[in-house]
Amino acid sequence: MRRIADRRTRCGEQLADIVTMAENSEPLNAVLVALKIGESYTIRKLRSTETEACDAFLSRLCSHDVRWRFGGPRLSGACLLPARVAGRRSLAFAAANMSGEILAILNVEYLDPATAEIALVVRSDLKRRGIGSALLRHVMRWTRAAGLRRLVGHVMSDNRIMLRLALAAGFRPTAGDQALIEFSWVAPTEA
Repeated sequence: MRRIADRRTRCGEQLADIVTMAENSEPLNAVLVALKIGESYTIRKLRSTETEACDAFLSRLCSHDVRWRFGGPRLSGACLLPARVAGRRSLAFAAANMSGEILAILNVEYLDPATAEIALVVRSDLKRRGIGSALLRHVMRWTRAAGLRRLVGHVMSDNRIMLRLALAAGFRPTAGDQALIEFSWVAPTEA
């Protein structure tokens, strides 16, 4: 039993080191993205103090988008904020317009030192504009810089837009059933 506890402690310490490295890695800096339709926005790290902005974002999601992202209703945008739950650290990235309004959020939760689970949601009225795709690509670049080797995500089988986005980004289905499909992306190794 002591050996298991020691392994968990070492893994937790490794994970804390990787989170610290990831928080300091360059791709966390805000980047400006211009869309073909003349709009621009920034992709940046979401701060844990942005509860009101997350509440406003959550209020702009249709019920099916809330179900696809969370599996059920949510009353507070606080569930989108980076947090430490059960010893696991998470980060969140946001796409925001020039006035600071959040357009999309991608959450990252470390599963182990090499793997993180991601979850993406784009505001319901802004889908199919490339915002989710740009945010996902940004996090894929960040993954390599942060030293992670793999991203996983779960998509409900009736969420056709997210299924297409995951496949187009290079994620591959690894498990699933009629309701939920697990996707995985392995970061390319540098030759």
